[in-house]
Amino acid sequence: MSASLSNDEIEDKFFLLGQREILGILNELSHRREPVTVYFNEGREFIVTLILSARDDGLVFDIGGDARANKLLEKASSCVFLARPDGIRVQFTGLNPQRFTWGGQDAFWVPIPSRVVRMQRREYFRNELPIVDPLKVRLYDDKGETLAYWPIFDLCVGGLSVQVSGPPEIKVQDRIAKLHIVLGIRNVVRCEGIVRHVTQIEKSRQGKYRIGISFQKLPHEMDVAIQRHINQLEYERRKLLPK
Repeated sequence: MSASLSNDEIEDKFFLLGQREILGILNELSHRREPVTVYFNEGREFIVTLILSARDDGLVFDIGGDARANKLLEKASSCVFLARPDGIRVQFTGLNPQRFTWGGQDAFWVPIPSRVVRMQRREYFRNELPIVDPLKVRLYDDKGETLAYWPIFDLCVGGLSVQVSGPPEIKVQDRIAKLHIVLGIRNVVRCEGIVRHVTQIEKSRQGKYRIGISFQKLPHEMDVAIQRHINQLEYERRKLLPK
């Protein structure tokens, strides 16, 4: 896994340089509780985190779920932050991450970056799905036993996310032997999956978690079926907008 493009490989037109703009987009990630992947050690290591605070005096982000990776991040001289809110890529570099206590809990701090990449070009069009009569995904293990049956929160041709109450039993990098999604009478998606992030989005006794799963070995005809389903949802949604 890598942080994809370096800053030097990105065109200048995608950089935000104004302090107000930068703080604005970082706070948007924070308020949305958008999962952010932090890569370091030349992209060989990473954690998945949330931005807790973005102010003039620095950026605070949560520790990751892997204690080993957290310790390695403390020793890193720099790291790359990567998020994809609504499929739009946001990337920036953090220098000398420092671990400290914030609000009574461990967190990391880096200076506010001097520039942030915000690329409008989308790899996938991600669509939030209706809450009423939601599309669901069934997860199976290698033995064909059901691991979970969850309503899908959003969907794209690259993967999906779900929201669940309480800590899930699956964790980042878990392989899902089979995902099963019924898009319609003739369209059923079956493929493998990899858990990409498990992020707590509501801190309470029960807690809510967002889980992101990427599709693996997705056949082309299922790719097309997903895109058509997304396009139809967007068409129906636009019909309801005021003229």
